[in-house]
Amino acid sequence: MKELRSQGVTLLELLIVLMVLGIAAAVAIPGLSSSNPHKIELAAEEIAEAMRYARSEAVRSGEPRGFQLQTTEKRIRVVSADTTSNPWTPRYDVEHPVIHNFYDTDLDTHPYADVGSLSRNATFQVNCNDPDLVYFDSSGTPWCGDGGGPLLKQYDVTLSLGSQIRVVSLHSITGRVTIQ
Repeated sequence: MKELRSQGVTLLELLIVLMVLGIAAAVAIPGLSSSNPHKIELAAEEIAEAMRYARSEAVRSGEPRGFQLQTTEKRIRVVSADTTSNPWTPRYDVEHPVIHNFYDTDLDTHPYADVGSLSRNATFQVNCNDPDLVYFDSSGTPWCGDGGGPLLKQYDVTLSLGSQIRVVSLHSITGRVTIQ
């Protein structure tokens, strides 16, 4: 007489498979998390470094340099100014000091930084027609992008990713940039 064998799996085999899947998920999920605090920290640093570089280039060269923040595109670019037009026209010709391409940081395509949303809150001494464009003069003082326009009072960029929030602040007169 032929003996029948069961085609099922043992409890031990099932537990081993579940344990392996659990370990794989525990390793993979933190890297896939959209609220990874390191990603938003790097995004805030990228915004702050673009502002700092624009200021340092204005002081170094003695010519207006600035940045243009595009919140809907999650992008910041360091620019020079075409001062022959009124208002000044931004020229996207400032090179990044390390990669030697035009200084243009797109957070949507950045390989390590990430941000869910990006917003700006800017106040000036008087009305500014283009608050997304800020220039620094040769002493490092920030001004509205209207071309020698109103002096900046405060400029805050708020980045959020999941429950994480960072604020990059550009301070009046000094041009100091901080991250909170």
